[in-house]
Amino acid sequence: MDKTFTNLRYLALTLLIVAFNTALAQIKPGSLSGKVMDLSHNESIPFVNISLFGGVDSTVAKSFQTDANGNFSIKNLSLGSYNIKFSFVGFQTKTISKIIIDENRFTINLGEIALDADSKMLNEVVIEYKKPIIEMQDDKIVYNIDQSIFSEGSVATDILKNVPMVTVDIDGKPSIAGKRNTRIFIDGKPSDYNASSIGDLLSILPSDALETIEVITDPSSKFDADGDGIINIVMKKGRKLGLTGNLSTRVGTMGDYNTGFFVSKKNDRFSFSSNAGFKHGVRYYDGSSNKTNIFNDTTYNNQDNNNNRISNGFDSRFGASYQIDSAQNLKFSFRGGYNNGDNESLSNNLYLDQDLIAQTLRRQNNLSNGKNLNLVADLDYTLKTKKLAQYAIGLNYQKNSNNSNRDYSRYLLNPDGSPITNDPSLQYNDNQDFGDNIDVNVDFDQGFNFLNSKLEAGIKGSFNFSDQSQAVKNYDYTLNDYVFNPALTNKFKFNQNVYSGYLSYRFKIKDWGFRLGNRAEITQVSFKQENAANLNIAPYLSLFPSIGINRSFNNKYSIGLNYGRRISRPRENALNPIIDDSDPQNIRYGNPALIPSFTNQYGLNFSIFTDKWSFSPRFSYAVSNKIIERIKTVNADGSSATTYKNLANSSALSFTVFGNYRASRKQTFNAGFTLSKVDYSSALNTRYNRNGYSIRSNIGINYSIKKSAAFEANINYFKSTAAQGTSNGSVETQFGFKQNLFKNKIGLRLTAVDPFSQKNITSITEGPNFYQESYSIQRTRNFLLSLSYRFTKIDKKDSGKKK
Repeated sequence: MDKTFTNLRYLALTLLIVAFNTALAQIKPGSLSGKVMDLSHNESIPFVNISLFGGVDSTVAKSFQTDANGNFSIKNLSLGSYNIKFSFVGFQTKTISKIIIDENRFTINLGEIALDADSKMLNEVVIEYKKPIIEMQDDKIVYNIDQSIFSEGSVATDILKNVPMVTVDIDGKPSIAGKRNTRIFIDGKPSDYNASSIGDLLSILPSDALETIEVITDPSSKFDADGDGIINIVMKKGRKLGLTGNLSTRVGTMGDYNTGFFVSKKNDRFSFSSNAGFKHGVRYYDGSSNKTNIFNDTTYNNQDNNNNRISNGFDSRFGASYQIDSAQNLKFSFRGGYNNGDNESLSNNLYLDQDLIAQTLRRQNNLSNGKNLNLVADLDYTLKTKKLAQYAIGLNYQKNSNNSNRDYSRYLLNPDGSPITNDPSLQYNDNQDFGDNIDVNVDFDQGFNFLNSKLEAGIKGSFNFSDQSQAVKNYDYTLNDYVFNPALTNKFKFNQNVYSGYLSYRFKIKDWGFRLGNRAEITQVSFKQENAANLNIAPYLSLFPSIGINRSFNNKYSIGLNYGRRISRPRENALNPIIDDSDPQNIRYGNPALIPSFTNQYGLNFSIFTDKWSFSPRFSYAVSNKIIERIKTVNADGSSATTYKNLANSSALSFTVFGNYRASRKQTFNAGFTLSKVDYSSALNTRYNRNGYSIRSNIGINYSIKKSAAFEANINYFKSTAAQGTSNGSVETQFGFKQNLFKNKIGLRLTAVDPFSQKNITSITEGPNFYQESYSIQRTRNFLLSLSYRFTKIDKKDSGKKK
């Protein structure tokens, strides 16, 4: 213990020394490039005059020229928004506006800029820079939401289904294909402390308020080490001067509908953005399973079930930024979400003997109502010194509460449906889940001219608390009243504190880029149970080094190698021993004896970029010890129990390839494919030795019919492998047509989701004494009509221009 805190003191001292090293100036990493062409003759135009305006309110232009071949490359640009103008005698002037260079996109290739020969010198042509839908970067994939016609009127879950490498489960929780433990971040901060509510949150969050979705497969040392991949949802902040906004509504043939708005206001010092969304959602699910129980006398369980869920949810957010002076900035945001859902399900479980003769039929009706409240508050303060070093202090608070009431009615019947007992078994469950999380962080970064380098360092404290309880009553017909069931009534209080510090250094030598980092985390865990002894786990120190090397060639090709170490800590839902007997033939509960699993990740990526297309194949290899998996065991009576266990070691070799192709200014294509070979091996328990393949593929087409109309299509397929079986693939399709009206102020969109087939999944689960095949159909076929209205109002006093 003393050694642990001695190491922490050394780490804090190192970060303190780094924090005062502000002697050198920050670098300007941005660049713009492209090629100017003659539209009529498809030839390059040499020595075209280029005027670059930095920022939307800048009136001072920097002048450049294309070379003899029409190429240009403008480097050493600071982060911000730019307009670039191209002019040449005998050609119409063209301006490309709203080109944004930020932390996610330092280098932008504008491709071919076509100028039209115009002897009459008509008015200048101004077009807005259009980003590709999907961008591949060294350590992440960026999905630009506003470039997809599916964005307006949708919710976050709809968009995530079309993001490369992302799979969304039946509960709406996304994960990265090939990654066992995916974390969900919003604006770079964890938002999945309560895993049971993240699906509800994403199903309400209006996509009009989202800017990008980042799939981070190789998180840097700045991110928390928990999780082997991150999906980061970036909210719109409002970059335009003046007042801008969007209102949208959508209705579907399944009976679902949603509405939302986004509005932002910006001037020289103050800006704010706000959004709100409401959704009425419906979900219909049918399933069946056939299980063979392998004992001395083999028996069988055939089960069918259906589930209907109707929910109403509301989510809102307000964020503001105030530029105190040229050095100081203060940001604040508050988000709140509420969801109320009703579930109704019916299941039949037929028990057959070894001769396949039906013995008993168990029928169950379940009615439940769940209410979930989620509150998040963020406060960030940044300070830039005269030497342009940057300090940041952040505070994040999250509160979750979830209350669920469940009524179960169970009938024991003969195979022909006649009752064995006159009275059904009645049960009432009251489940409550409260959670609080506080994150406090201090970060520092400093750029250096020496080796074009950047140093980042920071410390963070994360304090997570969860209080879960279940009170169960069964109806006693002799007393004509409900009585408590002590075997199922329990409370579980979980507390986890993580103290961390990181140090990261990036530098560049000619065309070589290097990233070195390390993160130290001290974890302290304790939990209390009502029906068992309390447990306090001694604090433990873990180190998470990361290395990245990248080589670029002529700004068109790049190759990179990376390594990182990650941890998967058991979350409260996996530890919670409270028994879920909503299906008494298949109970579920957590395992308080779980320990963390560590993963070493290795990656090799290669990218090719041209004016019209990009191609990026990637290989990754991950080795994990004592992985945490959900495992099913079967009893002699055919009933089963599912819990979490630290299983065998695991390795996954994955090949991923993404590509974009711009056939013309009107047609773009993108595609992705991920193939993972997963192996499980255990020296102590050979029954977990197995291997299999996981597949995730998608293809997207975007076609601009004319300036005001567009068509888009996306097709997705996935198949996955787990420790006890496989989930055979499901195809998801989405087609959309969009028409803009009244100078693009009104948007009309028609979307068809799975018009040809419903989402269906076939899965196989097997253990030493059972084999089960399961089939599920989620009724996803839906035709949706969306209507949106956009508005912009820029006051002259906000424009920064003289009258």
